[in-house]
Amino acid sequence: MQVLERDKKEIEIRVSKMSDFLKMEYLESCLKKFSDHEIQKFCCLELSKLYESKFMYLEAVKYIFKFQELSGNPLEKKKASQKEVELLIKGGFYDKAESVVKKTLTMLNEAEKSELKRNIIGLYGAIGARAEKAGRNAEIIRVYEKMLPYATETEKNHIKVKLIDSYKKLGKIREAIELEKDLERITPVRHEPVKEKKFGWF
Repeated sequence: MQVLERDKKEIEIRVSKMSDFLKMEYLESCLKKFSDHEIQKFCCLELSKLYESKFMYLEAVKYIFKFQELSGNPLEKKKASQKEVELLIKGGFYDKAESVVKKTLTMLNEAEKSELKRNIIGLYGAIGARAEKAGRNAEIIRVYEKMLPYATETEKNHIKVKLIDSYKKLGKIREAIELEKDLERITPVRHEPVKEKKFGWF
């Protein structure tokens, strides 16, 4: 696509008048034309948002990562890295998300670390809840196993109950027995059924 604009302001004005797919094509053309960091950062951020809105998470991750590389602002880098974690989890790239979480945690103070972990719980919890409604036990296991390290002790117990149920449904009896023993060590034996506690992320 031809780019006649000369600066960031003109680019913003033109973008505001375009459909999403035209925006993608245009902004990618701008990235090739301009070497100015502020223009490139603007294009990368907008492209990441656009691809996320279309559930094209790998493309969204690519541009938020490029934004981080272009930025010299520590606050921008922190926010972009946290966004990268979110996009990877939403896209189902859980192993990659874990490596980015480790990198991101080195940038954050204690309050920010706690907030990131709660956000991760929320993201995994939403995916897990959808998997439960659809009866996708393999996905339930994958999601809740990734979720465990970020959970509080009470939340871990709740997650383990869900994992035990899915393990049994998939014939993973050894895993189910191990988790049941783990729960028995923590929770006193009860002779009456206990109602599950619901958390905000379920």
